[in-house]
Formats: sequence, structure tokens, C-alpha cells
Amino acid sequence: MNPILAGIALAVTAGAVIAISAREARAGLVGLAIALGAAPFLADPLPQVSTLALRVIGAALAAYLLRAAVATVPGLTAGRWGEPTRGGSRLGWPAEALMAIAAWIVGVGISARLEALSPTGPGNPAGDVLGLLTPAALATSVGLASIVVGLVPAFAARDALRTAIGALILIQGLFLVRIGVAGAPSDLEQLAGVALLVAAAVGGGVLVGAEARRGAGHDDGSESVPARTGSGRIGPADR
Repeated sequence: MNPILAGIALAVTAGAVIAISAREARAGLVGLAIALGAAPFLADPLPQVSTLALRVIGAALAAYLLRAAVATVPGLTAGRWGEPTRGGSRLGWPAEALMAIAAWIVGVGISARLEALSPTGPGNPAGDVLGLLTPAALATSVGLASIVVGLVPAFAARDALRTAIGALILIQGLFLVRIGVAGAPSDLEQLAGVALLVAAAVGGGVLVGAEARRGAGHDDGSESVPARTGSGRIGPADR
């Protein structure tokens, strides 16, 4: 087991759990930035410097685009979105963390089985639990954990920001599972993954802005309560 890769894997998983379960918009965006920014380093050996820089810049750009959408829409940061009651996971972070741990166990088991089926696999001694945490196993485990915690928010969240965060975490998880199962992708595939993250962030920003404008329109166009007459009854003109 590589301790550095294990630490990066834990950081990515923790960032995904925070991004999904946090009830404050800022905390969720911080967790998203951690998950997306640290994921490119979850490889052994690391890709070329240019490819690694491309993935890091793309992840940072995706997180920044969503953060910019939240910051520029009027009333989004100072209103209900900045309050603790904004949203977050209904299960809470402990349940999300437990699901991520379960996904880790499944990911390690899948990776160990694939390695055992490979004729060139080095194999691990019986009882060597830490030996199962290979770079491929870590990537697969983190990817499955990201998919598990991001799947429901991406398709069933009630607010646009949480939907966008869930979609980004889900895309990152799928990409990590692909790396863990099939090995390092080509440069063209890396570029496609970065483009997909940025496109999802742009779409999420559009959804956030549209939801805020729709909420502002409802607030401005709300019907006023009819005025009551002195006797406490509604007059004929108010009906």
C-alpha cells in the first residue's frame, strides 16, 4: 500500500461526502473542490505533467464555474442558500460516510478479484489486508464511493445546486472506476473527461441561475391578501 495514495483516496472520499451532505452552500463547494482537485493524483505512476496539469485545471475550472454561478446570482449567497437549512443530505453525513465505506469494501473486493483473474497479477499473501489496497483498488473504491453518494443527488435532488454537485461527483466517480478497472486512460480520453466535467459545471450553473430567477419571480408576483372591511368581512369589491 502506498501511504500517499491512500491519503489522497481518503481526501477525495471525504470531499465527496462533504459536498453531498453539507447543508451550507460554501461547505458543499469546498468539498467539491477537494474531491475534484485531488482525484487527478490518484494514480501510480502519475500521468505526464501536461496531462496532470490539464486534469487539475479542468477540475478547478469546474468547481469555480459552479462557485461563480452561486456568487453572482442575487440573493443566492445572502438568502436561504447561505443558511444552514439550504439542503444537504436528508440522511446526514454519518450515513453518507457509511455508504462510502461500504463502497470502499466492494471496490477493494472487485479489484482483488480482477487481479486474481489476471495472469500477470502479482498476487498477495493470504491475510495481507493492506496489500489489497493497490493503486487500482484505491481508484476503484473511491470511484464507487463517489458514485454511491452522488447518484441520488444527481437525479433526485430538489435544488439545482445539489443536483449540479451530485452530477460532478458522479462523473468523477465513473472516471475513477474506469481508471481502476481498465488502467490509465489515453490523453484523448483524459481531455474528454475534463471537457465533460466543465460542461456539467456550466449546465449546473445555468440551472442554479434559472432556479434563482424562478424563485425571485414567484416572490415578486405573489398575490396580496384581500383587505378586510371594518366588520371583519371581505367586501364585495374584494371578492
